[in-house]
Amino acid sequence: MSKTPAISVVLPVYNGEAFLREAVESILEQTFTDFELIIINDGSTDGSGPLSRELATLDRRIVLVERPNDGLVSALNEGISRARSNLIARMDADDVAMPERLELQYARMQAEPQLGVLGSFTRLMDKTGSIIRLSDYPVTELEAARFLERGCPIAHPTAMMRREVVLAAGGYRKAFSHCEDYDLWLRVNELGYGIANLPKPLLNYRMHGGNVSAVHREAQELGTLIARLAHRVRKAGLRDPTEGVDRIYSGLIDVIPIHLRQDVEATTFVVRNAYISLSGEDALETAWLQYRSLDPKARRESLMCDFLMRLLSGAVRNRAYSLSLRVLLEALRLHPRPCCRLLCGKFNATVQRLYSGL
Repeated sequence: MSKTPAISVVLPVYNGEAFLREAVESILEQTFTDFELIIINDGSTDGSGPLSRELATLDRRIVLVERPNDGLVSALNEGISRARSNLIARMDADDVAMPERLELQYARMQAEPQLGVLGSFTRLMDKTGSIIRLSDYPVTELEAARFLERGCPIAHPTAMMRREVVLAAGGYRKAFSHCEDYDLWLRVNELGYGIANLPKPLLNYRMHGGNVSAVHREAQELGTLIARLAHRVRKAGLRDPTEGVDRIYSGLIDVIPIHLRQDVEATTFVVRNAYISLSGEDALETAWLQYRSLDPKARRESLMCDFLMRLLSGAVRNRAYSLSLRVLLEALRLHPRPCCRLLCGKFNATVQRLYSGL
């Protein structure tokens, strides 16, 4: 292909044969057709290689890169370096993009040049493809910037980003494997570019035992915490303690100035319970007891409202109404404004889901 595509879609795959065809076809069937699809086979040992080669013969927009295994971060950086467009869309080998995804994201990125990264809501599905629930994210740039201090504001495989911005931020960092997206979004934010989400589910995100968040939970939690603290250090004009490190380890917390890590207890607790809303009633009760055992100062940290809202969501889903009432009253008592704001956001997301026909 000689013509520069409007979008470069980067899809890394490692032993993803089971869902790869469906993921690729969901991109090839987009209403927006001016793109290249860069499939990076990162040394797969299953049938992903032959399947990728087969798919590449079916559509001239597919660019296949086959290489020895070097991990997701390396694969993403290679995809960015090979991309011919300045707009890069992420895609995972086990997810399914909605047909209008690229069209809607492209239009928004063209209209708002200050946006560095744009994601969307998602639908969570199980390994069979059955929809579990809608997952919403902060919509506006201001909401996303605020959320960055508590967690990742974008579902990584929904992201569309500007190549020049990602390169200016330094790309993905291998030390932050398993939370490489959060670390990158923090650095994009420091450059002054906006991060936002379209309030519509444009991707079905598949939940299964092989997800990074399921397999590497402990490393992801620690990396997320260190990325957040390093972000504070950089914003304070100090030297980044993670610059040049090969791996993330807990000792890095000790080199952060103490006034920038006063909420570590609360942050660690919230990160550890990032998926509490999907848990059963026993796990919810255990998390509530652990929360009650925290220092009162930690419970008053603003980011703790997110944990309480996730716990409330899980309690309602499990029809644990006594726990739901206790959690709601606690959230309203300690965090009235953010609690009301998040509840309104959930209400609006429910309305959006009803109108989207989910």
